[in-house]
Amino acid sequence: YHPIYRDILYARNYYDIFMLDLNGNCIYSVYKELDYATNFAASGTVDENGVIQYGEWKDSGLGEAYEAARTNPDRITVIDWKPYGPSAGALASFLSTGIRKNGELVGVFATQLPPDAKPICSVLNTISAQSWSDAIAEVDHQRMLVQKTARMYLQVIKGVDVQASRTAFVLAVGDATASLRKTLKGHDSIPAPPTQTIGNVLLQGWKQWEHLEAEMRLSLDSNDYSFETLTKIMTFNQAVDTYLNSAIEQYVISATAAQPDLPSVIWGVSQRQTSLLERMFVEVLFLRMGIAVETNKAGFEQSVAAFELSHSELLGGRRNSSQAVGSFLPDLDFPGTSNACALDAMLDVIGKFSMMKTSLQEVMASNATSEQAAIRRADQVSATVVNAMKPALSFYETGSGSCTPTRSTAMWEAAIDGLSRLPYLVSKVETEFALVESSLSEGWMKKAAIDLGHHKGYIRTEASDFQLVDAFLAFKSGWDSFRPTDAQRLLSLQVAYITLNKHPAGSKDQLDYAPGSEEYHAVHKKYHPIYRDILYARNYYDIFMLDLNGNCIYSVYKELDYATNFAASGTVDENGVIQYGEWKDSGLGEAFEAAVRNPDEINVIDWKPYGPSNGALASFLSTGIKQYGKLIGVFCTQMPPDSKPINSSLVLEHTIQTIRDRIDVFKYGKPSEGIYPPATQAVADSLFDVSKLWAKVEPIAKGPQNLQSLAAIMSQSASVRASIHALEDVLVDGAWKADPSLQGSKIVLASRQLALLQSMCRDSVLMTKNGSDVTTEGIAASMSNFEANHKILLEGGSVRRLAAKTDVAATEDPHALDLMHAVEDQWSALKAHLEKVTPQATEALLRFVEEGTASAAESMEAVITFFGTTTRTTTMLSLEILAPIPLTGDWPAGQTMR
Repeated sequence: YHPIYRDILYARNYYDIFMLDLNGNCIYSVYKELDYATNFAASGTVDENGVIQYGEWKDSGLGEAYEAARTNPDRITVIDWKPYGPSAGALASFLSTGIRKNGELVGVFATQLPPDAKPICSVLNTISAQSWSDAIAEVDHQRMLVQKTARMYLQVIKGVDVQASRTAFVLAVGDATASLRKTLKGHDSIPAPPTQTIGNVLLQGWKQWEHLEAEMRLSLDSNDYSFETLTKIMTFNQAVDTYLNSAIEQYVISATAAQPDLPSVIWGVSQRQTSLLERMFVEVLFLRMGIAVETNKAGFEQSVAAFELSHSELLGGRRNSSQAVGSFLPDLDFPGTSNACALDAMLDVIGKFSMMKTSLQEVMASNATSEQAAIRRADQVSATVVNAMKPALSFYETGSGSCTPTRSTAMWEAAIDGLSRLPYLVSKVETEFALVESSLSEGWMKKAAIDLGHHKGYIRTEASDFQLVDAFLAFKSGWDSFRPTDAQRLLSLQVAYITLNKHPAGSKDQLDYAPGSEEYHAVHKKYHPIYRDILYARNYYDIFMLDLNGNCIYSVYKELDYATNFAASGTVDENGVIQYGEWKDSGLGEAFEAAVRNPDEINVIDWKPYGPSNGALASFLSTGIKQYGKLIGVFCTQMPPDSKPINSSLVLEHTIQTIRDRIDVFKYGKPSEGIYPPATQAVADSLFDVSKLWAKVEPIAKGPQNLQSLAAIMSQSASVRASIHALEDVLVDGAWKADPSLQGSKIVLASRQLALLQSMCRDSVLMTKNGSDVTTEGIAASMSNFEANHKILLEGGSVRRLAAKTDVAATEDPHALDLMHAVEDQWSALKAHLEKVTPQATEALLRFVEEGTASAAESMEAVITFFGTTTRTTTMLSLEILAPIPLTGDWPAGQTMR
């Protein structure tokens, strides 16, 4: 049958032809848009589980056509032109009628009229863009005034500034009436209703307004605030709001039909925000009056959600229609905001709106005593939101605006610090995608699972050895007798085995025992060599013994977790005060608590950052230590780093999201993190260029991991990187103009070091692939660039000649120098692996490169953080401390002194 109905469609010039069954299913269409095979029944259909399912387009024009044909199957029903989602939101009109067999209704037949059949009233074509804008703004203004009238009425009843509220009520009534008359009759640039539909809904709104005004005046004059009266007023208020909202929608639809290039949807969405503010306030006040409490509570939540959704859509735009509840004309798309002044204004709006939402929630939760004060506060905050919205609404109305946003040095610094790391993240996406595509990550995951099985067997063996009980009891006795309190033990043992340990960091385990006559040192001398040998044999990272109070009474490696407490509930000191260990919430803390709960199990704590190991990812295994069946302590091991599972799929997903989140947060701002929208239009333009280019790469990176996609990512990422570097130049230029002392170029150069590290890792993986154009010479060049840049960061220099803003000052701060030296250490280890990379590189070598890159990148991140937060952190200065220090005996110094 399809060729037959396709020929009919061509002959009749239909846009589409549909057949629907009596359940509302579109069982056939010629054109096969997204409405095909969906359901259009308004009441939905019941699925196999007895749950009602609703079709995506049931409320569309075709849905209306279906329902009309069911109701009047012997008529030809015409559904007027309106946006239709499956046709990309274009205006569509439908004809429908019933299909009968032997007189019995068996289905519905519908046609979609061709676009060239759309009637364009000559009146619509004569209306200017300014008149459309003014008309939409005026009706939205009416809607806001009606809600304000209701709010002032309710504030009078609540006794909130009664005289001022009465005056505001009278003024709002007059303004609302005058505004309605303007739109009904036409006034200056506001045309009379340009369509019959608009005229009809405005007249209905006027009638409901007359009822509402009369009821409110009568109520105030007679002091009648009964439940029945308030319910009636609420009903009229909702009716006016509904009609005016419908009028606004019809204005926008008509404007879009007459002049598709007009931002009429943006006008409707932005102007609606002020009426939503008033409406949510009214809903809260009706709720406080005890009128339709649940309905108004739900209404308040819907109004808040609609405001926040519209705010988000105005910023980011709407594409491919909106499925969100509360969206204004969801089938119509529109672009987002990229004007720096508008972005600045919108950030101010949402900040103040958050305060208003909180103040209204306080009204809802207030009691009779605090209610009036809460309403006054909400009233005051509401005014600040309205004022904040004025510049934003002006921009959306005119499409332009000017402002002079002020940005502190710290704000410029935050922008450079955050955005200059994007090239590293892009290279990270390329690397992880390549690791997944090559199955290297999958192989490493399998190895990690095997290693975990081995280590669970190892700890089970150690835990069952009678020697462990003897060692634990000896260490516990030595711990208890070493000093009177846990604080004194912590300080003294860390000093003895870490601070005064002559072996360098990373080799503290070489000390067999500390000098002194205490029992603890003798125990350490006896058992430390044994457990150190076990650590080497099993390739553990560390071994721990903890008492039931959570104290780490022994460890092999002697990091900063040694002698600290890991009990989640803390311990009570000699003064009866609960003291909490610094790392109680860490992986080792979880391992301790798990072993206390399940002492007969091997408890596995997954990989996560661990502070005492310099924040590196760490995983722990733990089990109980028992003597004659009684739990006496906890035994833990820390897994070796080379047993860490490298799940590139998860890392890829996380990195893609991080890039999107970082771009968005710098587009729209996040004051809680010191981040604000672009300071200049040049920055905004450059940032939105980056966003558009990344939007092309993102779906490919989220798609199938194959060679074709990898090639596409590599090709398009080059454009992304180029746009980011252009953004960096604009940021450095703007920051230098604002404050020449800000080392923008130094932050950027440090960030490029981070990107270089990741790109060398990426190229190492890519080199092993057939057809790759990566060469050993290319990696060698990147290595040379890294070392040259490192020298500039240390000694200073200029990235470009004769450009003061690109000068890089020498690094002199002691802490920064320590961080740079840490990078050198990590780089030396990574370089040794990179120099061995060839097209025949083994999986083991690539694993070393990947892990070495992660370690070097972590050190480089610390450098960038230091350079990139200079104005946002306390400056390090030499400080001389004069404090009484005992020359003999023990001194349990506090954490600060330690």
